[in-house]
Amino acid sequence: TKSYDENVILDKLNLYIRENEFLTLLGPSGCGKSSLIKAICKLEKGDGEIFIAGKNINSLTRKDISEIIALVPQSPFLIAGTIYENICYGMDKEVSLEEVEEAAKKAYIYDYINNLPDKFNTLISEGGNNLSGGQRQRIAIARIFLRKPKILILDEATSSIDTRTEIQIQKAMDNLMKGRTVFVIAHRLSTIRNSDAIMVLEHGRIIERGSHEDLIAQRGTYYQLYTGKLELS
Repeated sequence: TKSYDENVILDKLNLYIRENEFLTLLGPSGCGKSSLIKAICKLEKGDGEIFIAGKNINSLTRKDISEIIALVPQSPFLIAGTIYENICYGMDKEVSLEEVEEAAKKAYIYDYINNLPDKFNTLISEGGNNLSGGQRQRIAIARIFLRKPKILILDEATSSIDTRTEIQIQKAMDNLMKGRTVFVIAHRLSTIRNSDAIMVLEHGRIIERGSHEDLIAQRGTYYQLYTGKLELS
């Protein structure tokens, strides 16, 4: 018999995250990582309860959630418009060029933009098709610097980006994570060793949680993933 209900994505999951904690989520495809993030962002509803700073998310509007939580997805959403408009996208207040420039500097995209003929007035095509993947991601990161969310969710995926660009993105991510509660959905194990805690999911359940060193010592699923005996997807 199966020890889990295949129709249940997250099963009896009980999780407490401290303020400013850096937590990495990992596990095989279909383990529940994305569903957990969607539940936290109030994009999917389950039978349980989620509280942010003592408030049940059911009492919060989508707008409230968007002011508290920012998600950096694998494929950032960009609109057809100027770079300035894309960095300001979603802001309720008018943003000065100086603020946008400062956000771009923190995201390590300012030098690239400033060397363009039209600088921040440069037009981006729908989806950012006239930019590289690294440039799209850093513009999305600059956007989040303006929002200043308390909780940051990173769907970390830089495997298709060249090493130099990846280093710049990682520096931008490091800037972005300072003073925030951070969730990272890991796609590569080399980027997660500095996590405060690593959480391994399987069939919607937490099967391991601890630091890199703790989980290596346990020689369980994380150890098998880290040594390549299991595949991380």
